[in-house]
Amino acid sequence: MQLILADIAGIASTDNSAQDTAVKMTQALNRVIENYADDFVQDMTHISEAANYAGNINVDAVTHIKENVFRCEYSYDWTIAWTCSGLDESGRVSEKVRFTLNENGVLEFQFLNFDR
Repeated sequence: MQLILADIAGIASTDNSAQDTAVKMTQALNRVIENYADDFVQDMTHISEAANYAGNINVDAVTHIKENVFRCEYSYDWTIAWTCSGLDESGRVSEKVRFTLNENGVLEFQFLNFDR
């Protein structure tokens, strides 16, 4: 998945440290990540077939790996409504995804795809 963030265009080629770049990307991603929740929310069958995304997605950290490769750590809430018993369960999932950043502010996320 590609994501273009104009406000971070050129930060990889400036004199910013890798840590400063990661902090700026964390802030920029948090401003827009809710708009891309469908892409970031992964398969939750490891929780339950009935688990659903419940919102509150947040980028917890961006870490520089090497060159233009970064790791995004993010989390979001899930819920299960057991309608027959009238009970609800909920929790929070943490995920990680690697991505690359080019000089134009294009982030290329490399989500794992699991076919069932």
